[in-house]
Formats: sequence, C-alpha cells, structure tokens
Amino acid sequence: MEEGRVLELSVPEPFVELFRPSKPWRHMVYYGGRSSGKSTQTALAKIVSGSQKRERGLCCREIQNSIRESVHQLFRDLINKYSFTDWEVQKDIITNKKTGSEIYFKGLHNNPQTIKSFEGLDWVWIEEAQSVSMDSLDTLIPTIRKPGSQIIYTMNRLTENDPVWERIVANPDERTYVAKVNSDAIEELLSDEVILERERMRIENPELFEHVWLGEPLTARTGSVFGKQLAQAREDGRIGSFPYDGSAGVYTAWDLGIGDSTAIWFFQVLQGNLRFIDYYENSGEDLGHYTSLIHGKPYNYTMHFLPHDAKHKELIYGKTRVEFFAENSITNVEVLRPTKFQPEQGDIDMLARPKLSICQFDAERCQRGLECLRAYHYEYDERNKILRTKPAHDWASHGSSAFIYAMIAYSEQISLSTSIRIKTYTPKMFHRGS
Repeated sequence: MEEGRVLELSVPEPFVELFRPSKPWRHMVYYGGRSSGKSTQTALAKIVSGSQKRERGLCCREIQNSIRESVHQLFRDLINKYSFTDWEVQKDIITNKKTGSEIYFKGLHNNPQTIKSFEGLDWVWIEEAQSVSMDSLDTLIPTIRKPGSQIIYTMNRLTENDPVWERIVANPDERTYVAKVNSDAIEELLSDEVILERERMRIENPELFEHVWLGEPLTARTGSVFGKQLAQAREDGRIGSFPYDGSAGVYTAWDLGIGDSTAIWFFQVLQGNLRFIDYYENSGEDLGHYTSLIHGKPYNYTMHFLPHDAKHKELIYGKTRVEFFAENSITNVEVLRPTKFQPEQGDIDMLARPKLSICQFDAERCQRGLECLRAYHYEYDERNKILRTKPAHDWASHGSSAFIYAMIAYSEQISLSTSIRIKTYTPKMFHRGS
C-alpha cells in the first residue's frame, strides 16, 4: 500500500473478525455455501495485514500439484484490483516490498517434511478445508506453533464427518471462531447471474440447494455416492480395527494416475467379508515409487488388479505398466475391464454399493481412503441444474475409483475362482451279487 494512502473497504459483517479480531483467535473457521465471499475476504484480509506489518503466511489445500490449483491467482487479482503497489507477485511466492511479508502456497497431502519446514509462520489459510485429511491436520497444527499464530479454514462441508468439522468445529474451545456464511450475507455484491442461478436451484432442486448454496453436508439425495452405505458400515461396526491376517493373501486394486494421483487399496477376503487393511495414495511419483512401496509392505500378495489402461504403452518408459511391473518382480497382475457408469446398471449401482455391505475397513490405516469414499459425489450440471450420472473427477475420485475396481475384481475374478470347490473321495467297493 502506498505511503499515506487511505484504503476504504466495504467488509461484510461476518468477515470483520478477519480484519479486526476481537481476540487472538487460534482457529478461525468460515463455512457455508457458494458465492459467500469466504475466499475473497480471507485473501484480502491477509493482503491488508501483510501491508501493515511483517507476516509470514502459508496458503494450502489438501492436493496441490501446481500453483494454478492454489489461490495464487486470487491474490494477484485482488492486488491488482485495489492497486496494492507494495506487493510483488512472483511465480510461487508473493512478497511485500515495504514490510517484508511473504505468502507461500503448498499442498498438504503426503508432504509432511515440506510442511514441517514452515516453522515460524504467523498464519496458515487452508482453502477447501472440507477436503483436508486428519493426517494432514495432525502434521500441520503442531507445526504452526509460533506465539500468536493462527490457522484459518474456509470450507463448504462435504460430509457429516469432514475431519476439520470433527476436530475443530464440533467442539470449539474459547480460542476458536466459527461462522457460517452464505451468499445472502453479501447479497449486494452478487451479480444478477449468480442470484438467478441460486434462486432457480432453490425452486427446482431444494435438496441440492441446501448443499450447494447453504453449505449443508452431502446426502444420498444431494449427490453423495457412498454416504448412506458408509454410515451403515459405521453403525454395524465394520469401520474399526481390522488388521492384516497373515493366514490369508492380500489383493491390491489400483487407480493409476498420469500427472495425477495414484491410489491403492489393500484388501483380503476372509469368511465372506472383504477386509480393507490398508490404503495408499500419492501424486507426482513415478511407477518405481509404487513398486517399491508394494515390496516394502509386510504382506503376502495373491494378486494385483490394475485398471484397463495399464496395457497402454507409456512414453516415459516405452513400455506398458504391466511390463514395468513385471520387470520390477511384480508378475501376479490382472488387468480389469473399464468401469461402467450407466445409471441403475453401472458398477456403482450393481457392484460397489451392494458389496459395501460385506466390507470391513481398518479405520486407522484406511483413513484417507474412507475420506475419499465419503466425499465421492456426483457432478453437478451447471447448465441443466441437475446432478450428472457420473461422479465428479476431483481429489476424492482416485481412491473411490480404486475401490470400485476392487469391487469389480472381487465380483468378476476373486469370487468366481474361490467358488469352485473340488471334493475328493474314495469310492466304495463295488459289490457283485452272489
């Protein structure tokens, strides 16, 4: 901000605490529906405070494979809009030339060492906090320990069990500020198009309206794919402690990403149940990382099930993934057919949902995978204002796709091979009549 310049901002009432806090909040949570100004006001507040004193801040989200997936562009737009000439926008960092403030941008998932290196931060802003895993919270929160440091969460709830909701919001302490903000709080700032879209959904799809515009959790009727089945699994006690049983083999089911996340479920078939004992997900790693991971686990593998594109040749290796696996001593591999998503006939309706009734999950080792399944939801068709018949492709889709592959593998490969039983016997002596 230029020397002597007075900037007048019109701040909606719910966000005043961001600019002029009534007390030194440790946690600040803003949740609610679409077009409520949560991200814009948070970014603007940090630009203003960083113009007044030196601050070191971190903007993060669960998955961030590039700077384009962060709020970097939002900061750039606000700096330009309000002519903050003291801020310099660089490729991966934004700095204030007058105060020395710095703003960084990082992903949380599978990035513990990088996050731990950010000691001495004054504030952290977690955008799309509904997607953050409990593991990421367990890493981040103890790292941000500078006296007076603050963590801000902005979110539109996905499920009843979002980790940030359970850990921070459900039982807030005296240093936690929680505010629900919907679009009506900034009505005067909304365009006619946004208001028209909101009111149309209110009339045409009131249940989906509650999630999209009022920030309520997803339900089966508002687009959750497995929400009802997972709630039943928890009620039945099928999400808990289900460790590896060394008397049975382990299967893996994969969703292989190229420039995207790769997800792996580890499961066993025990007494008619599918026991999911482990889950792993990562991004930005080559195939060698995952084959080393497989060899490093203490499991006796029966079969590895890969998606249909595993037979496609990769440019980086000049061979298929099946060939790469074989060269790395993983030969017990089956490649599955493509997933079907037809409504009422596809693999979700015919296999995945029904088979969830026999699934058991180790809550600790499968935590991230369960979060993916809880957050898996059908895509919303903005043009026709309806839910599409195919789930959205986002951070939750990789683990969920791997789970669907596990259901295909069990139904079409494993159960068929185990259902054939050969009984041997010794024939009785043939007696001739005298």
